[in-house]
Amino acid sequence: MLYLTGIIVSVYLLILLIAKPQKTTADKILTAWQFLATIHLVYLYLFVTEQYKEVPVVLGWELPFPFIHGPFLYLYTLYLTNQQQYKNRWIWHFLPFLVVYIIWIPVLIQSPEQKLYTYTHGLPGYKGVIVGQTIATIVSGIGYVIASLVLLKRHRRNIDGQFSNTGKITLNWLRYLIGGIGVIWFFVTFYLTAQTLYISVSLFIFFLGFFGVRQEGIFNRSSSVVQPPQPLPDENPVLLKEMTAAPATPAPAVFMENAAPGKVKYEKSTLTEDDATEIHRRLVQLMQDTRLFKNAELTLGDVAGQLDIHSGILSQVINSKTEKSFYDYINHLRVEEFKKIVALPNNQNYTLLSLAFECGFNSKSSFNRNFKKFTGLAPSEYLKS
Repeated sequence: MLYLTGIIVSVYLLILLIAKPQKTTADKILTAWQFLATIHLVYLYLFVTEQYKEVPVVLGWELPFPFIHGPFLYLYTLYLTNQQQYKNRWIWHFLPFLVVYIIWIPVLIQSPEQKLYTYTHGLPGYKGVIVGQTIATIVSGIGYVIASLVLLKRHRRNIDGQFSNTGKITLNWLRYLIGGIGVIWFFVTFYLTAQTLYISVSLFIFFLGFFGVRQEGIFNRSSSVVQPPQPLPDENPVLLKEMTAAPATPAPAVFMENAAPGKVKYEKSTLTEDDATEIHRRLVQLMQDTRLFKNAELTLGDVAGQLDIHSGILSQVINSKTEKSFYDYINHLRVEEFKKIVALPNNQNYTLLSLAFECGFNSKSSFNRNFKKFTGLAPSEYLKS
């Protein structure tokens, strides 16, 4: 009954994924993964309870299934973090899955009675194939776990280049997902039994379905042009100095994929130093006039929309002219704004956190971390000094 409950819960989670509204490509990949994982779980149930002897006609079709989980993990991570570059290249990831089916055709075309005899006698004549497939399965699983971790690390850098506040953006779901697959491959490699495999796969599928229903892609929200907050009447010379500072060595060109249509001014051309200087001047003026950085949800796409340029070009300009990511650039402006307004006499009755929120920070931890990063002092230490 415990094993059967696992299948029932897995089917229920699959239904929830299918019914999830406004599914992204990542959601569709997860739904397909959950569907095939549920089928795989049913096969594991048949073997762990030895009920496969009652339905020998289905035997053989489960043999390539271990090769689907690695590719699905990688593709789900790829599309959830929006790092895909080629539309149809995903097909190649499932080539080993199809090759294994071809290898096992002699078993698949057997009658149910022949299949049952073959399975009960340990697949005679296929010992070398089984050993080779086991090694290939382990290599595939571990390889895709490592590849997914690389995507995750790259995505961490992309977040800093796209968002001014990352407190609400968590990568824990992907970390746990990749870690869960890693644990399963550990059991497959060192402690493989029908019981341990079934239990570990069951728990992972519960986790996969439950959190997959709730997960949203980090780059899925539209980068609409925001209404800037009202600027302060006075100027900040320290802020202006920071925004106009330019290092000597420009960074290499980086072009992003998610710019809005009609805003691709430099997408297919090389950004010259004159172009970069002009864009940086306009960026400085925009921040000085509108205080866009005070918008806690500000993104690179929002600022690029205000400047009417491709977001990749803006990212390149910020990197080359300030030697900062978009995240650090905006938060440095927020810190300078805080240092200005905290000194005003009419703000002495406000808490530090309320003033930090006024400058665009969305959490105490983010404020403290960035303030110390750019000043070397905690906010309270800064006030005392």
